[in-house]
Amino acid sequence: MKPRTKLHHRIVDLASYLPTITKEAKQWAYQTTLEHRGYSTKNRVLCLDCGETFSPTLVSRKKAVCPHCETKLQVKSSRCTTDKQINYFAIADVLEEFQIIRNYELIAYYKKGVPVKYHLHEILQYWIDPDLKVTMFGKNHNTQSYCDCWSGNMEIRVENQRSWSGAKYDVYARYYHPSSVIKPEYKKFGIDTNLQGLTFIEAIKKVPRNSKLETLLKAKQYELLQMGDSYRLTSYWPSIKICLRNKYKVKDHRIYIDYLDFLKYFKKDLRNAKYVCPKNLMKAHDYWMKKKREILRLEEQERDRLAIIKRQENLKKASIEFLERNKKFFDLHFKKGLINIVPLKSIDEFKKEGDILNHCVFTSEYYSKKDSLILSARIRNKPIETIEIKLPSLKIEQSRGIGNEPTKYHDEILALLNKSIPDIRKIIIKTRKKSTKKHAA
Repeated sequence: MKPRTKLHHRIVDLASYLPTITKEAKQWAYQTTLEHRGYSTKNRVLCLDCGETFSPTLVSRKKAVCPHCETKLQVKSSRCTTDKQINYFAIADVLEEFQIIRNYELIAYYKKGVPVKYHLHEILQYWIDPDLKVTMFGKNHNTQSYCDCWSGNMEIRVENQRSWSGAKYDVYARYYHPSSVIKPEYKKFGIDTNLQGLTFIEAIKKVPRNSKLETLLKAKQYELLQMGDSYRLTSYWPSIKICLRNKYKVKDHRIYIDYLDFLKYFKKDLRNAKYVCPKNLMKAHDYWMKKKREILRLEEQERDRLAIIKRQENLKKASIEFLERNKKFFDLHFKKGLINIVPLKSIDEFKKEGDILNHCVFTSEYYSKKDSLILSARIRNKPIETIEIKLPSLKIEQSRGIGNEPTKYHDEILALLNKSIPDIRKIIIKTRKKSTKKHAA
């Protein structure tokens, strides 16, 4: 956008005095910031830097020196003859009161038979004033899902949106040119060109305000530094200080924090170097992980055992209640032709019925329904449909066969049931009268 404030106009004016990148800096970027690769097959090795090929006999432990351009190569097996690399580096400079971070994009195009072609351009400048206010002066960053490129003229840019890959104008430069200049007020906090995981902007905004991050940066504990000012860093800070005293380098902060979680779970001394500074982090992590996993497995087995006991107790109680509630119907027996309809008389019969007909009469605990009478329609003593009758309305709620589908006998079953409803009603009325006399006595 066009400069709008006095600060914007001043930065645009000062930017015009910045020197262009030197040939020496370009050559440093080509040699240092890119990976020098060789692609090998059984018969040849392709040097991507010069495009020439040479004998695989020159390769040792996946490394080789190209006899044509004398470049040290990292060799991997591949039949590819083209490649592309994109990398970012920066040059830090100071102009008047501003700390400037000049970010460059370097693109390398590789093709067999042709020397590597480079495209290097400056994409973004961070202008940082003494109050840590950051003004961005650079090209437009197009961050569509199908495109990620820098284009246009160098202008004042505002971070007013986030892209699919994160902040639109957040550039992490993995390398800084050796000639970079950092202001002394940043250096006193340990902020220099070696940040490994933090951008310069993140460093100047977080480190001066957090003594723990400053300590980690000065101790070059870059892995732990990536945790930022998280709660877990604070909670384990005494253990981390033991690491610092013993000059123990944490190579994977996620594994290390998980390891400390295991030590805490087993109530180990988190201020003892024997525990918090393991010689082999992965081996120690896996050891305690397996111990905890075994404990959790045993706890799960115990929970399952108690759940089985509780279920058996519940089934026993439900069986007694079911028997007390439904025994008055157990003598019912309706028959017509091959079809017999009888009540289910135990929870075991509910389970067998559900297994044979593949429905949920047992798993949904129909035996515990106080307002339902469950009957079984059978042919030659084999269940074909299960019937639910609502009490005391005696409405036929459902009649289900295998997989909850009706059988070819469905209509005959319903007709027989409707004809037999008066017999069920007589039992209900008789039970009510006995209950009334009992209460009256």
